[in-house]
Amino acid sequence: MMTHMAEIDAGELERLGSALRLAESALEEALEAAENLGSFDRRFDVPRAVAGAQRLVQNASEAVQAARER
Repeated sequence: MMTHMAEIDAGELERLGSALRLAESALEEALEAAENLGSFDRRFDVPRAVAGAQRLVQNASEAVQAARER
């Protein structure tokens, strides 16, 4: 099976990396605030949801880093 690798625009990759860094920072603040508020919503666990979003952003950041190294 042949894998096709599209050429990656370095500028767009840097833009994505920058946006992900901002998202990581915002999610850190959101998680701290959610933990300070405690259990304020019975429908779902807000700190857990924010932590899940953090993991997704971290995965995307790792993908950007791997693409930079190619």
